[in-house]
Amino acid sequence: MEFSFLKMQGCGNDFLILDSMVREPNPFYPREITWLCDRNFGVGADGVVVLSRSEENHAKWTFYNSDGSEAEMCGNAARCVVRYLADHYYPHDVPITVETKSGIIKGRLLETPNMVEVTLTPHHYDKFEFEQKIIAGENYSVEACLINTGVPHAVVEVKDLSTYPIVQIGKDLRSHPAVGPQGANVTFFQRLVGPRIRSTTFERGVEGETLACGTGAAAAAIIYSETYMQPLPIEVDVPGGELVVDISPVSKMLLLQGPAHYVFPVTVPEIPTSFEKQFLFSQKRWPTL
Repeated sequence: MEFSFLKMQGCGNDFLILDSMVREPNPFYPREITWLCDRNFGVGADGVVVLSRSEENHAKWTFYNSDGSEAEMCGNAARCVVRYLADHYYPHDVPITVETKSGIIKGRLLETPNMVEVTLTPHHYDKFEFEQKIIAGENYSVEACLINTGVPHAVVEVKDLSTYPIVQIGKDLRSHPAVGPQGANVTFFQRLVGPRIRSTTFERGVEGETLACGTGAAAAAIIYSETYMQPLPIEVDVPGGELVVDISPVSKMLLLQGPAHYVFPVTVPEIPTSFEKQFLFSQKRWPTL
């Protein structure tokens, strides 16, 4: 069966968008998603979004991580989806509303070309709630703030992201019992000057550091704001660009602003169902001889 996707990206966080607005959405097996997202044997992406019609909103989505698991929310994908829906279906509607597993998100195109603003959760915040924990692993101990900005995050402040062992700590902390039974994304941030930080995320479901994580940028910005009494908006430098985290003065909803770009359309004639992801020898666990 042939599938036509549109690849989009926000600050380098890239997604394959499948438009099922005029037909029944196609369910995917985890191995099919893994192949689609594989950058060597498949198309290559951090996730897959299946868009379909909604009775009460402009659309609803099913969001797949690159390992085939479903995620509640993704801030960068939300911006891409809002731009796609505004450009192709609802050019005059503001806001665009989309059903996700974490609730209804709203979004709009900004005046600056390619820039989109979305809400990350359906909640109205008088104050942000998070939990501070000291979490110890085999070779580390960190102070983490646990917060949900659409998906759960464990946020860790570091002095220098360029020298910190992000992958090693992120890989262990992501499934540490202290962050909850479902695990969490692990977001690291570095304080810069004034309303500006640098941040990166080891993403659950991608199982690696990505060029950008919208919900992670929001989580880091909130913890920075609360820790250092720095009011929002906060500018967040991520590996793939820049995001802005703010709160609406009227609705008190958490806002994420950033780019959403079209990359290319792609037609896949067939998706293999028996794909096995391959790893470098240095990443494999070999059996003991």
